[in-house]
Amino acid sequence: MKFVITLLFFFFMPLVSAKPLTPGYFLKWDSDHTEREIRPVYPIDEKEIANFKVYKVAVENGKPSSVCFYAFSKPSDKSNFGAHCIRFSYSDLAVTRSFFNVAGEQVVNREGIYTVKYLFEGRQYPSLRQHLNKQGKLTESSLGVAQYRFKRDSKGRRVSEVRLNMEGTVVPEHNGFYEARFAFDNNDYATYRKGYDKNGRIMEGPNGYATAYFWFDENGTFLKEEFRDAKENLVLGPSGFFAKIVYENIDDSGNWHKISLYDEKDKLVSKYAAYAVAKYDRYNQRESITYYDTQMKISQNNRGVAKYLYKYDSARNLVKREGYSATNELVTP
Repeated sequence: MKFVITLLFFFFMPLVSAKPLTPGYFLKWDSDHTEREIRPVYPIDEKEIANFKVYKVAVENGKPSSVCFYAFSKPSDKSNFGAHCIRFSYSDLAVTRSFFNVAGEQVVNREGIYTVKYLFEGRQYPSLRQHLNKQGKLTESSLGVAQYRFKRDSKGRRVSEVRLNMEGTVVPEHNGFYEARFAFDNNDYATYRKGYDKNGRIMEGPNGYATAYFWFDENGTFLKEEFRDAKENLVLGPSGFFAKIVYENIDDSGNWHKISLYDEKDKLVSKYAAYAVAKYDRYNQRESITYYDTQMKISQNNRGVAKYLYKYDSARNLVKREGYSATNELVTP
């Protein structure tokens, strides 16, 4: 199942830390939602890093100087940003991020960007994010975005985001929103992502919802997500399968082990699977997801999948995910 987790606003977390930043090894370096600071979570003792994939956060003068990825103690380019390291540089005008592979060569990140620059434009926190190519010229990411324009609240948290292409034209985000607006809980984690049109009116995107509501724990790990239309009615989200998802049995590494799925009437899904159960290996990597109905009998999602199996190579890099039906037939490669 393709979970609608808001990955689109979790990459490239910024920049100027509002709280003391601690160096060390972490399972996740990108927990921040505010586009204000990096926020590493789930620290790992250096003696234990041989058992995990981790991010090493280095700090100078209270600011991040680099974030580097290690797979079971070995430097790796298989990070969530598509390189071994991010290196930070600072000026009065901007914060710049550059990406480097294990060989120490500067490379593009997973979105095809050579350099990401956050401009302060006279403010305490960045109001503009730019994507630059090797020549230092504005360029578009694989999502077609060259710049992000932010508005912030009194605490410096990003409360509005508009995406622009090379020509300065707005690039609608994944649910077709012209502008996305956010609110935050007391831990500075997002409580919703709400869509607006170019006239500033709330809109329902092609996926049928206007607002995605979120609940997170103190580490920014999902506890619940639900989708509502412009009238605040529950509606099926982008999956076309559920309107609300509840994450349960969260372990010490932030992995969910069970989810419950609800329909637009706030009842457990009955047409397809109502639950999913995940298993993980000793390397903290997912082995499988199995779907069940309301009676905890094997069931299928709306793609006809009863079980996903995750395949890894000898270096423990994910190679593929295979979906199987309730009769154990391969459904999706």
